[in-house]
Amino acid sequence: MSLHRVPPIIRSVALVRNWLVENVPCTDTMLGYDLFLKLGNDVVADQRLKLSALAQGLPYSAEAIAAQLRRFEEHGLLVLASDAGDGLTVEATERFLALLDRYGRVFDTVFIVRGELRGQQLLVRSNHPELADFGRLLYDRMYDLGWLYLHNFGSTCFLVASLVRRLAELHGHQARIVSGQVAVENQGKVFTLGGKGLAKPGQIDGHAVCVIDDALVLDFGLGSARKWYRRDFYWGTIADYQRDGDAFARLVLPDGVTMTWKDDWQSPDTEAELARYAPHIDELAAQYVARYR
Repeated sequence: MSLHRVPPIIRSVALVRNWLVENVPCTDTMLGYDLFLKLGNDVVADQRLKLSALAQGLPYSAEAIAAQLRRFEEHGLLVLASDAGDGLTVEATERFLALLDRYGRVFDTVFIVRGELRGQQLLVRSNHPELADFGRLLYDRMYDLGWLYLHNFGSTCFLVASLVRRLAELHGHQARIVSGQVAVENQGKVFTLGGKGLAKPGQIDGHAVCVIDDALVLDFGLGSARKWYRRDFYWGTIADYQRDGDAFARLVLPDGVTMTWKDDWQSPDTEAELARYAPHIDELAAQYVARYR
């Protein structure tokens, strides 16, 4: 357990909580705090606000929630009305919406919403949900450690694949490195990552990925695609391992671009390249263990 990470998290949560209590009336109790967040979520989701729905989504009695709603109304946050069919209905005021916006800005200065960030960087397509979740976990942790940035190891696929293999093994998975190439096809035009004779200065031909449990292909070394093909390309991908001739994985991106991983040609420098990075893997894996285990 990484207890050294807990105090910063607690301080950040407390900072946001204290701002809310100091700036939003009647949120100094758990009921007021929870109800403000519930109302804010429902407003953003464009859901109709009514007492019956709020009571179902919060661990408080309908009577307590109704009383809190009236306190919010007294401070100009809500307008309440009676509806014969649905009981008490709630409408957020401009003041409520302004405070909700300010709360969001404060939250954004302290936290990054992980799902949104990961969704922009990592494409996951898999029929193995538990294994895919493990892949997401590895991606998040490697990202947090700074390893996947373009100026660090993001373009060094053999190092990244070696590191993914070591970390997967630390978690009890079988893992192996596959050397090959990736064909990225867009409307008949093909960009080949790791193709024979395509290496840039300081690189070798070939592209390396990690296969976990002979079921999942983790490719977190797509920095060269972002550098030479498209700057907004994914940082990493997770796909099912499915052998089809010389291809062992395929993905269709949301914009229709296809990625095909092949191992029909493997760089003769593969083993030398892996050996080149081997001394660094122990050090990096030790950093991972120190932080997360």
